[in-house]
Amino acid sequence: MRKRPVKTPARARGKARPAAHDPLTAPLKAADRRTIAGVTIDVARAGNGRIKRLVYPPGFRWSTHMQPMVGTSLCLHAHVGMLIRGRIGGEYADGCTFEFTAPQVVVIEPGHDAWVVGTESAVLIQFDAEEETVRHFGLAGEHRHLHA
Repeated sequence: MRKRPVKTPARARGKARPAAHDPLTAPLKAADRRTIAGVTIDVARAGNGRIKRLVYPPGFRWSTHMQPMVGTSLCLHAHVGMLIRGRIGGEYADGCTFEFTAPQVVVIEPGHDAWVVGTESAVLIQFDAEEETVRHFGLAGEHRHLHA
């Protein structure tokens, strides 16, 4: 009777394990995927709007990475959604700041700079109505303080 050799697990042989499947960042079926300034964006149509998943890498900052491509001094888009991983911080033109930590609902008005806080990617599920997002969600066209 011949003895069969005992197999050594791959990690014990010094081979790296394949990366674990991460459902929060895996490609979405029926979504358009693109990468802009290091941000991975999956976009799917939903009625007359869109659902987007944005994966912002550590170190990302709108004013550093997107501003040169967009040409405006601040991000002029409204963001409505849910941060499902990581932390993001930001500042409006008037100096008012914000910070969100997952899991948290996110509402950011137009006219802001924003960045990833810490060393973990930030994953945002965002709902938008394209050019109608501000009106559709009843947001101000730009950040304003309510004075008492």
